[in-house]
Amino acid sequence: MLSKFEEKPRPAMGASWMWKRRVLRFSVALLLVAGFSYELWPRVEYKPVEPATEVIQNITITSDVKCEPDFDVLRRLDIRKLSQYERREMIAARSSESDLPVRQRLNIPLLQQQSSSDGARKLDLPSQDDCYITPPVTVQVPPSPGNVDASHIDFGVATTLERLNDSLDAFTHWAGYTRTRIFALIEPDERVEEVQAKADSLGINLFVTQSDEEYQTRYFSLVAHLAKNMRPRTRWACVIDDDTFFPSMAALVDALAEYDATKPMYIGGLSESVSQIGIFGMMGFGGAGVFLSRPLVLELSNHDVFEACQAMPHTGDRRISLCIYQHTSTKLTVDHRLRQLDMRADVSGFFESGREPPLSVHHWKSWFQADMAKLSIITNLCGDKCFLRQWQFSDGWTLTNGFSIAKYSTEIDLDDKTMEVSWVGDNGAVDESFMHALGPLRPKDMGKFSYILEDSAFFGNHVRQWYVHRDAENGDQIIELIWKTA
Repeated sequence: MLSKFEEKPRPAMGASWMWKRRVLRFSVALLLVAGFSYELWPRVEYKPVEPATEVIQNITITSDVKCEPDFDVLRRLDIRKLSQYERREMIAARSSESDLPVRQRLNIPLLQQQSSSDGARKLDLPSQDDCYITPPVTVQVPPSPGNVDASHIDFGVATTLERLNDSLDAFTHWAGYTRTRIFALIEPDERVEEVQAKADSLGINLFVTQSDEEYQTRYFSLVAHLAKNMRPRTRWACVIDDDTFFPSMAALVDALAEYDATKPMYIGGLSESVSQIGIFGMMGFGGAGVFLSRPLVLELSNHDVFEACQAMPHTGDRRISLCIYQHTSTKLTVDHRLRQLDMRADVSGFFESGREPPLSVHHWKSWFQADMAKLSIITNLCGDKCFLRQWQFSDGWTLTNGFSIAKYSTEIDLDDKTMEVSWVGDNGAVDESFMHALGPLRPKDMGKFSYILEDSAFFGNHVRQWYVHRDAENGDQIIELIWKTA
């Protein structure tokens, strides 16, 4: 018999116990592997589902575009990716009131379908282009002036033939069929006849003279050249740059009628920037147009005066001003409606100000880009006073006709006369530098969303305008307005 202190023999391990140990070891190993896998396995980030796209004629069209756009237009606008295309018909109704306010408010949306359209869709009525926002919008526009006779004004420009040719499409807006004359002094060029033929076809009375003089000498020579070619009816001679643009010849004729052309008159616009005035002085800045009455032109073209001034070291419009100050008793008459536009980059604040349009604009294809020839095409349909007219819609969008469709971060009152300082100036100019000419001012609207007019075409009985919001990543957005008359 075994002692009570002796250990009894231990029974052999059963199969079930061995299995439990194996399961435990496997579970621990699995957890370790899973832990390492979680830490080392590449992360898969969630990305929102992008709209379906389709590539047609090398242009990417997203599923947000509900119609087939005009691909000729897309190519002309250099659209690579399109995410929105909307059309709306605009009806310009002539008003009997000539003093309609420039800015008006409408109690209808611009970019929202109205309920009648939605109902038609539900009823599966005969389909029309889904890009159309219906119904058409009717707006009131002032009566347009009749035929303008500007035969008493002569213009002079010193340039090259190539730049002159590029300017003719813009010149025809204000000089075509108005009986005014444009005298151009250019460097010698064999293609003068081609440019002359184009000007004739556009109704521009263009007279081209070739000269070996260098540019600055040619510029001042315009004074004597205009004096030599004056007709008995000539009352004003105007020196311009090849990128000077007059939105309305009728408005310009009316403005000049406010001055006495029988006396020596020197009329021009200062720069909008005090910094520029500080550098160049108190003078009529040439891009805005320098207007000289007939008596003053005759004084300046006197042989002795002209030769003395031609020898001045100063150039261009500054030489004209110093010649006048040094050799006559005439002083500058400032007309703030003549605009030099010494502004760079985004000038939307100027054009969207809701004020009466300027008499002239400058720098529109150099310091900033705003193709005045295309912007002003709308005037072929509804007259000069239709250009830059504003309508505020109930959905927050504001149409500045011929320039933009914009939604501001804060609503602009109808009687708000402030101008948004959207641009930048040269030579250290700050916002206050522009106050004397353009005030009252307001800061740049960083939250504004804009479609800018990039193309326009006149088809005899209607005008098509294309306003574009550029977005290379998500796709460009286009709003097409089709204008007709009531």
